[in-house]
Amino acid sequence: MGPFSSAWRRAARGGPVLIQALALSLAGTAAWAQSPDYRRDRFLELPGLLWDDARTLAAAPGDWTASEWKEAGLGAAAVLGVALVLDKPFDQAALRNRTESRDRLARDVAQVGGTGGLILMGAAYGGFTLIGKPEPRSVVVDMGIATVLAQVAILPLKYGFGRVRPADGLGNDAFKPFTANDSFPSGHAAQAFAMASVLSLRTENPWIGYCAYGAAGLVALARIETRDHFGSDVVAGGLVGTVIGRSVAKLDQNRRLRSGKAQITVSPLVAPGFQGLVVNARF
Repeated sequence: MGPFSSAWRRAARGGPVLIQALALSLAGTAAWAQSPDYRRDRFLELPGLLWDDARTLAAAPGDWTASEWKEAGLGAAAVLGVALVLDKPFDQAALRNRTESRDRLARDVAQVGGTGGLILMGAAYGGFTLIGKPEPRSVVVDMGIATVLAQVAILPLKYGFGRVRPADGLGNDAFKPFTANDSFPSGHAAQAFAMASVLSLRTENPWIGYCAYGAAGLVALARIETRDHFGSDVVAGGLVGTVIGRSVAKLDQNRRLRSGKAQITVSPLVAPGFQGLVVNARF
């Protein structure tokens, strides 16, 4: 139901004593905040939430505005620009500076965008469930759903482009579509940026968002360092992860708020000749 407003007024010079007392006691605004509904974040509800998000996001491009399509086009142009300008120099630098210790460190960092990130999210979900913290658990739920959907989104791109990985030594222009070659886009970057974008959007502290995106950037650089990906691979994966992560966070949080308790605001209404109250409610 949409928002509605009702006003209770009693016209009388000076107003009844009861109205005056109520108006004075509500010198500010008394409000009952809307409480999100976290029931769909329970474990057995997660498949249904994932399916609903997948259907909504799959249908979303049909409702895009011209500006949104422009943003998508600029994103694609950025990937192409990186591919043309930076792929080869980045790969040459990684090859030139490669050492066993750097490789080991890079592979450890990259785990945030792989199995390590999945384990971390699973542990956080279980921990927040055990201690009864539904709000941070809902952030983990959004991160997990965004990760799954980002991986699903890039699978056909990997198979369709069939880009050969840098370590194979065939150059940045070697593509073998519909084969096992799957360098473009980067799945690790997609997962890392999906997680970071959810965390950034759901937190009120901007520094948490900065740190999350910084960590995702390190994952992307680590994949270049180990020569598992070209620069354009991680940029493309990062774009996919960011778009899906932000979309999932907004979509699921709006669902929680729509399913939660009503928001009611009561304000005094004082004007020459009358006093009263204004009640606003949103369901």
